[in-house]
Amino acid sequence: MNKDIIKEYGDVLHDASSITEKPLEIISVGPKLDMALGGGVPEGSLFIMTGPEKVGKTVTALSFCANAQRHYERQVYYANIEGRLKKRDLQGITDLSLNPELMQIIGSTEGNILSAEKYLSIVDNIVHTKPGAVAVVDSFSALSSESELTGNLEDIQVMSVQKVLAKFCRRISNVLPINRVTVVGITHLMANVQRFGRGKSKIEKSGSALKYQVDVKLHATHSVPLMQGDTQIGQTIHWQIVTSAIGPPGQKVESHIRYGKGIWKEMEVADLLIDFGLISKAGAWLKLPNGEKIQGKVKLAQYLEENPDQYEAFRDEVFSMVGLNED
Repeated sequence: MNKDIIKEYGDVLHDASSITEKPLEIISVGPKLDMALGGGVPEGSLFIMTGPEKVGKTVTALSFCANAQRHYERQVYYANIEGRLKKRDLQGITDLSLNPELMQIIGSTEGNILSAEKYLSIVDNIVHTKPGAVAVVDSFSALSSESELTGNLEDIQVMSVQKVLAKFCRRISNVLPINRVTVVGITHLMANVQRFGRGKSKIEKSGSALKYQVDVKLHATHSVPLMQGDTQIGQTIHWQIVTSAIGPPGQKVESHIRYGKGIWKEMEVADLLIDFGLISKAGAWLKLPNGEKIQGKVKLAQYLEENPDQYEAFRDEVFSMVGLNED
């Protein structure tokens, strides 16, 4: 019977060990999110971030791309659907390579405004033809169908984007893990005008198909300023792990963004060192294992920036304490 199936359909029968023993290539988001996710985001995943505007989703996505480039030499394709990606955003991420061999921006041009169908067709093509790539969709919520772009404002298009998005999800579902392509999607929250006093006041603007297809999903509830004295130097994002491909869902975690840097991994490791008791704290003073004293977490983060070997050693020590691989 098995021979008949293989003869008819090819080598489609596999032992369960092909899944259970397959090594996972994990791409880092940032130290604190990695820990909450059970290591990071496995390649070949659909990774979605949602939340309110200006909370730090795009910066987090670009920081993820920088990690994929730096550690795995992955090529990044960024679908700039909202058209709001700025020079400041791209140049403000440490280690993000803008070399055309590693970074390509997908976007509309004069006389060629891309519809939802075209954007998703391009990403679909990348999924099928660019093994190992990272494709960012910023954002699924801003996709506009061909009928919306060419019609009048008073025209009503019912579920047009949702239909093409559902087809897109079906087409890529089996291909992502095989081609090891990671799709990073951003969605937004919108007012729930149909709740009539019940349910959530805001709902996610995206297709239902994404909710079923997603492997890793983060919900940013809000962000707060990250200060150095009287100066805001970044922001702290409050995340909830909705789904994870490796670790358990439901965890809450704070990640730090520093302006001009992206995810501030040194500040996050500073948090973890204090949380795990690897650095003693007395008031504002922090004492390193070697006896050196540093005043405040910002100074500790700056110390780790200046001493990358020490940062790596501390990060590995913290991750080993919770049973995560060093990489």
